[in-house]
Amino acid sequence: VIDQAVLYLRIYFAGMPFIMVYNFGASILRSIGDTKRPLICLVVAGVTNAAINLILVIVFHMGVAGVGIGTVVSNMISSSMIVYFLIKEKDPIKLYPRELKIHKIELIRMLKIGVPAGLQSMVFSFANVFIQAELNKYGSDAVAGSAAGLNYEYIAYFMISAFNQATMTFTSQNFGAKKYDRCKKIYRITMTLAVAVTIIMCGCFLLWKGFFIGIFTSEPKVAHYASVRMMRLLSFYFLIPTYEIAGSTLRGMGYSMTPAVITVFGTCVFRLAWIYTVCRKFKGFEVLMNVYPVSWVITGSLVLLSYYVIRRKVFNNNTAG
Repeated sequence: VIDQAVLYLRIYFAGMPFIMVYNFGASILRSIGDTKRPLICLVVAGVTNAAINLILVIVFHMGVAGVGIGTVVSNMISSSMIVYFLIKEKDPIKLYPRELKIHKIELIRMLKIGVPAGLQSMVFSFANVFIQAELNKYGSDAVAGSAAGLNYEYIAYFMISAFNQATMTFTSQNFGAKKYDRCKKIYRITMTLAVAVTIIMCGCFLLWKGFFIGIFTSEPKVAHYASVRMMRLLSFYFLIPTYEIAGSTLRGMGYSMTPAVITVFGTCVFRLAWIYTVCRKFKGFEVLMNVYPVSWVITGSLVLLSYYVIRRKVFNNNTAG
């Protein structure tokens, strides 16, 4: 497994520049309310990725190398499409490749917002490494079952992430225009929609969890672990928008460090403490899985509190000014 993982990562990381180009370009289009073309790029890339995977894995028997190559090629296609769209755009977002250069002041402003947000995402991954190490102790069936359940968490999180992007985009636009009532309305709408969609989607996964688990495995033990993970996590997945949407709203207002610091504490620090205290005293796969909903409650409560405190202070001061 390790050798295959290393091979896949080497191929995947070689395509990281293309992922960055697509993400940055798609963000520019979304900033003007255009979410259609970034979606088209992903659909084309996704279909291409699936086709290449089938050809390289099934026909040419290339295994994980074929999957990695498919991912890189699909990312090249999506990034090329997004660059083409930007070059053909009108000002002010038209891309002039020959005029690309670094603007120091703008770079510093972007780093102040982007670095804390990036560190927050890294912290999630860092904490999950230790959780995965603890999970591995329960054997291959637990690892396989957990991986099966995790796929449905990804699907639910992608929906939350979509509302995140909308929240940050429209909050920053209206905050810059000093339309604070609209900022509040954006927060209410995206939070409500994110929670509602998450509850509906996760409810469907749980209601028919036998079917969804059966897509990945027919082994009873693997299915058991997948079921436990889905019940423990998806039942409380609606808590994630409490810190994701509130955090995105704060970033749209220019406060990126606050949600990042809270998330570091609520995810990395707390989850590591849980692994080396609670999991040492109370053994069991279920105990390990409980770290997620508990950390969501803590992180969500702190980020929400910070949002309302900062919002009151900033909006009142700017209104008074």
